[in-house]
Amino acid sequence: MYGKQNIFYKQFCVCIVLILGGLAPAIGAESVAMVTDLEGKVVLAEDARKPALSILSEIKQDARVQLENGARAVVVYLKSGQEYEFKGPALIQFGSNQPESISGAKPQLRGVALVKGGKEIRIKPVVVAQAAIVMRAIKPSSKIKLLSLANTMTLEARPVFLWQALQPGLHYSFKLLDDVGKVLFETSVDKSVLELPQQIQLKESVDYTWVVSAKLPDGKEFSNAGDFSIAPLELREQVENLRPTTNAPLSGRVAFAAWLEQMNLRDEARKHWKNISAERQDDQRLKVMAGD
Repeated sequence: MYGKQNIFYKQFCVCIVLILGGLAPAIGAESVAMVTDLEGKVVLAEDARKPALSILSEIKQDARVQLENGARAVVVYLKSGQEYEFKGPALIQFGSNQPESISGAKPQLRGVALVKGGKEIRIKPVVVAQAAIVMRAIKPSSKIKLLSLANTMTLEARPVFLWQALQPGLHYSFKLLDDVGKVLFETSVDKSVLELPQQIQLKESVDYTWVVSAKLPDGKEFSNAGDFSIAPLELREQVENLRPTTNAPLSGRVAFAAWLEQMNLRDEARKHWKNISAERQDDQRLKVMAGD
């Protein structure tokens, strides 16, 4: 019943597909760079609507980007991992391998965004599909919102399960299953957080599923399920080697968070998106990434 695919419990339906990067790239168009920091007004010059760019916007090959006076932007080239900084006023054309100035200040090469042991780390564009996990037995609106460990790998050997409380004083049923549907642990809790007992030891690279459910006094039932796995030691070590310092430039922290996303370390990435979003509070895409 609780197998790896959770057939009984859930089916996935994509409610919102949010492509983080101005407008969605046209079919066949190639994105060559991604914005990792931005201040002031920066727009796509060749588009008559002059759409504004923001952090995580993708830039296609041959696109022209206009920076107004006082504006500043940092981008990373996706194939090379090289960072470039621009200051306005300037008009920049993005070639396949590097940007060129058509007018104004020239792009400044800043080096590789992420490096591990001399090896350059490539970054992919950040594309997020917000999928609602819908329980078959109940209405989509009757879901408990999961705050951690949903469709992610985690760096924590003993992760904490978090969900959004429905109302005070409610009891929740919790179950943890392994990759073949065997129930490893089940209990009832009166809080919206749970730590596993010491005797439950999770293994690396094994897919686990947890299910939380509750019934309101009026009889209405709420439930949800999340999948997760423990990141292998090699990946955890790589994360620590790449982890930026607290005073690192925002562009480097954005690049690191984007890399965490592509490594399926979404819970860890969300911690960084929250900090970055707090520094760029007017950026709506960062708010989405932070889960706000």
